[in-house]
This record gives sequence, structure tokens and C-alpha cells, in this order.
Amino acid sequence: MTYNIAHCVDADRIQTWRHGKSRIPDWVSPHMVGDIAANGTFIINALPGRIRVHPGSIIIERSGDLWVCAAEEYNKFMENFRRSSSLASTNIGPGKTHQFGAETRKKGPKRENRSAGHHAKYVDPLGTLPTIEWIHLDRLSVDHAYQRSTENEASSRLIMSIAAKFDWRLCAPLVVSRRADEALTIIDGQHRWMAARERGDIPQLPCCVFRYGNMEEEARMFILANRARKPINRLDDFHAALTAADEDAIEIQQLVTDAGLRVARTTSSAAWRPGDVAFTSSIAKAIRKYGPAVTSAALTNMAEAFGEQRLSHGSAIFGGLVRILCNPKPDFDPDRLLSVLQTRTADTWGGHAAGLRGGDRRVMALQNAILQAYEAQTSGADIPDSC
Repeated sequence: MTYNIAHCVDADRIQTWRHGKSRIPDWVSPHMVGDIAANGTFIINALPGRIRVHPGSIIIERSGDLWVCAAEEYNKFMENFRRSSSLASTNIGPGKTHQFGAETRKKGPKRENRSAGHHAKYVDPLGTLPTIEWIHLDRLSVDHAYQRSTENEASSRLIMSIAAKFDWRLCAPLVVSRRADEALTIIDGQHRWMAARERGDIPQLPCCVFRYGNMEEEARMFILANRARKPINRLDDFHAALTAADEDAIEIQQLVTDAGLRVARTTSSAAWRPGDVAFTSSIAKAIRKYGPAVTSAALTNMAEAFGEQRLSHGSAIFGGLVRILCNPKPDFDPDRLLSVLQTRTADTWGGHAAGLRGGDRRVMALQNAILQAYEAQTSGADIPDSC
């Protein structure tokens, strides 16, 4: 292919060299920053900033400026590069009039530069351009003065989960600080780093390396990086899993749909429509603990009793029904349970959990309220109206 080159100079005086094909050319050496690393990579000052050159990468030079591209991107890069260079050379400017002749076109009124005006509202970018580097795990560290602790159950589960199902497609570059003493400190990506160390078969990770003024600036960047990250909510997670053909999501969707309900698209209860179900986590837990039959029965009862109502307290009602249906008494009558549910609205039933904190307490309150009403109807007594 075209990019299988060692070192060449073409008619446009563009020099190209592929790392690994021959020794480093003299025109590359002055742009190098530091020595060649053990993995064969090195850093150069190129456009638009410092770039780490990996074996197989191609360096392009023209008029003293360097660019770097991957081998598979070389042909496209050169096509765009030559096109832009060709357009630039047709402009008449200082130093060219002796070659092309003085410009004779009559100048019109100066037009406003829309592009410049469009960006005028932005301040200059902060900081300096980072380098993108593959760094050995042993060279990385964390500063516990500001980095979050991983000595807890949640972090341990996350680290082991990443390690067990490590996927390069999900491994974004770590954000790393290169300190004055050349120490490499992780700002963002601690769990990915620890998961890779746990595995033992991943020697290095991609890193976006910055120079910060001091540790206080590192800590500020750590706070900003974590505050700016918007966590995915449970319903977004569910619908993404459904699109990805996740088996658990498909089963939940099938049970909800078969019951005559639908999974909501938003966690905002104000936007829910009648029949929308937002408690996918509770459904998943019920399937694991009690099986699809009990889960389906609870959902079907809710659909038949409250199908035209918004299920603002759906999770608590569902949990109470599951507990009743998972271990019914020998003389339990499912038809009577439905008629009891229909004596009140979903909001009225939900009132039994008003002011209670904790999912389990709310579920227990609904379980007791429904059973009390069921027993009252069975005995012929009046069903209490109070919550």
C-alpha cells in the first residue's frame, strides 16, 4: 500500500517517515522531547502540539512543521493535506508578488469575518495541549490527598466488574498529571487502572497527559471532572440495554408488555402516562428472587386495577403485591385480591407509604395495607378507608 514507506521526499518537498522502517531521520530528531521509551515510542513537538509516536505511525514534514498520523489514515491524510496546501499557495501575499505579479483585482469594501465574529464570545482555551500516551501501569499512581478511596464495597465491586469483563471499546484514556519530578498521577480513571492491575495481562493503558501547576490544580481538575459527569439513570440504562439485546432487559420488557403496561422513558413522574412503569430495578429483583410467574402476576394485577391511572407509587405497590403472591395462603383467592385493589386508586394505596423512607419499609406498608383490606373483605367487614 502507499503508506508502506521508510523515508521519502516527494516533488512538493514533503518528507515522510514510518516509525520502525528505518532509523529516525535527522529532520525528526530536533523535534523529539526526551528519549525513546522502552516500548519504542517517543514524543515530538508536532501540529497541533506534543504527540507520542508509536511504531507504525507516520511522520509528515513540510516547511519545518511536523504532523503524525496512523498508517491506515495516511492516504486520506495526504489527500486532504495536499488539497489544503494547493489552495493556500494560490493566495497572493507579502513575498509572493515578485513571483506572481502585483494583485490587480479592485478591492471592494472589507467584509466582516463571520467566523471570527462567531467565536468572539469564547475566551481562549485554558491549559496546554496534552499528549496521548500509552503508559505502563507501574509508572502510574494516585494521590490520596484528593483521590477518592477505593477501600469500600462499591469500589471493589466496580473494579472486579471491570476486570472480569474488560473491554477496550469502553476504556477511554485516563486523565494523568505529569508532575515536575516526572511522576505520573491519575486524575481520572483510577478504577480502570486498578482493574487492569488486577488482571495482570494488561501492561499499559492509554493516557491523556497534562501538565498542572501544582497539586491544588490537580485536585480542582479532579472535582470538575467528576462534577461534570452526568450519571446514566436507571431508565436510560434499561432502554440502552434493550437496544443492545440484553437478555434481562428483554425479559422485563416482555413481562411488562404482556401485562398491558409499558416501560416509561423518563424518571420524571410528572411526565408519566397512565400505564407507565418506571420501577425496572424492582422488576429485575423480583424475577431473580421469585421468578417470572410471580412477577407477571403482580404486574397483571396492577394493569387491571390501575391501567388508566398514573403509577406514582408503582414500585411500592408492586413490591407489596409480589410479597403477597410469592407465598399465598392455601385458600387465597386471586380474584378477590383484584377486587380489593380496585376499591381504591393507585394514589390512595400509595398513601400508606407516605412519609416512609427506604424501599423495604414502603413495600412492607403496602403489603400490610393490601392484606388488611383483603382479610376485611373475606370476613365481610368494612374495608378501612384510612391510610
